[in-house]
Amino acid sequence: MKKIMLAALICAMTTSSYAQDSDYFVIKQDNLVGLVDSDGNQLVAPKYQDIGKFDLERKDWARITKDSLHGFINKKGVEIVEPKYQKIEAFGEMQKDWARVLEDNKYGFIGRDGVTTVVPAYDEIEVFDQFRKGWARIRIADKYGFIDLQGELVVPVKYHEIENFHVYKKNLAVVKLDGKYGLININGEETLPPQFDTIEPLEEDK
Repeated sequence: MKKIMLAALICAMTTSSYAQDSDYFVIKQDNLVGLVDSDGNQLVAPKYQDIGKFDLERKDWARITKDSLHGFINKKGVEIVEPKYQKIEAFGEMQKDWARVLEDNKYGFIGRDGVTTVVPAYDEIEVFDQFRKGWARIRIADKYGFIDLQGELVVPVKYHEIENFHVYKKNLAVVKLDGKYGLININGEETLPPQFDTIEPLEEDK
């Protein structure tokens, strides 16, 4: 009886429904969309603004949008990623198994299992390996630090500037804090606390 009622519901909504593929149909009611399978089983009640195609961004997942926020469901209609992100970028774009997300105007990452790997807390997360292999520079307000591929904070977010490693000396980077310059190494340790007005390499005669 339930399948018959759902089948009738699909027929009644044909003007506002479209096929995702041979197995799924998006249904629309009161400007909200849901999902049924080809047997008429309701997988998702109409409650989202939009449901994307399965397998487009990640195998067996479809993007959902609710109140202009994004998440993912699986083919059983289960929410794998709650629709709470302003933006979900492509998996693998910045880190092999992660997708960068934006929540409350702060950036973080989720993994391919939908679990948060880096809590959205940063105003900016730059590309991994740009400054040091396995690290990404992060920013909060006007201060910078680094996270690693495990999402761990390896350099605290306290420097006003961090230059590239290996520019002046192998394994070292110049940092600036409160107008003073110092050095950190590739382990994130301060080898020279910021205390000088400038730091420049000594040019040697050849």
